Amino acid sequence: MNYVGIDLHRQYVVVSVEDEQGPAGKPVRIACSDLSAIEKLFKGLSPFSAVIESSSSYRWLYDLLSPMGKCILAHPLKLRAIVSARAKTDKLDAAMLARLLKADMIPQSYVPDERYQYLRDVTRARARIVREMTIAKNEIHALLARANVDSPYANAMCKRGRQWIGRKALGYGGDLVKGELLRRIDYYEREVKEIDLELNAIAAGFPEVEALTQLYGVGLYSGLLIVAEIGDPERFSNVDQVGAYSGLTSRVHQSGGHEYRGRISRQGSPWLRWILVQAAMKAVRQDEKLKDFYTRVRRRSGVKIARVAAARKLSGICWLRLRTWWRQYVQQAA
Repeated sequence: MNYVGIDLHRQYVVVSVEDEQGPAGKPVRIACSDLSAIEKLFKGLSPFSAVIESSSSYRWLYDLLSPMGKCILAHPLKLRAIVSARAKTDKLDAAMLARLLKADMIPQSYVPDERYQYLRDVTRARARIVREMTIAKNEIHALLARANVDSPYANAMCKRGRQWIGRKALGYGGDLVKGELLRRIDYYEREVKEIDLELNAIAAGFPEVEALTQLYGVGLYSGLLIVAEIGDPERFSNVDQVGAYSGLTSRVHQSGGHEYRGRISRQGSPWLRWILVQAAMKAVRQDEKLKDFYTRVRRRSGVKIARVAAARKLSGICWLRLRTWWRQYVQQAA
């Protein structure tokens, strides 16, 4: 068995190999664009077990190598907690990954299958567009405030409100910026409609979302985003793990008899954290139990902490519903 450590970069990969006796040759550097050379190298290493450190560009290499041998995705933060070196180079990083893999010390990261990966790509794209659209709308509100202009509409960004803003003179510079912002918002709305059509089409392939849309504040899009980010619910064993994965648990420092809890970790999925906070603020209006929990925390610790606590509670509720659905319809059918 060959144990392969891969240090992946945007333009190239560095590959280091160890066998049962130790290092097998020198590390090799190959351009990412040279797929045939990468395939040739790994076919010659078969059977192999390879490890890639998780990054934004790992997926293409993982999909390329998985059919040829065992491929593992390493969790970057947990990996740094295990190893810290005074010297750091691409070759040393690849060799270190190979040694850890051989010793079975790689902290693994979750790799969603193709279905969940596609759903993640689509839902995250919609989230990015909505964020950019919100920024543009806020900039228009700032333009109106700077000109001391109040919209006659309660929602200045409604169709009539935007038409009124388009006719309102805000000065030469203000009119130029205003026109660009309004065109940008129109463009974002068209893109959101296109993505929503795709989400409506693929929603049938994720029937578990119905377990989430029964919750107040969770619609089809937010439910699909939660499903995409959680993935296989069986990979979590309790609600605390789900809260930690969404980055909604506080940092803890304990020494002796002293314990300090700081801000939330913000580790894990930022998209899951964002949608949970959005959904929780809607859910507390109707869900009596969640509302009571939110009110108690708000009185004790303030609005911001109560918002996070409600989102963390909602993350556990969503996971429990998905796990129940999964065990009822998927595991029993298998």
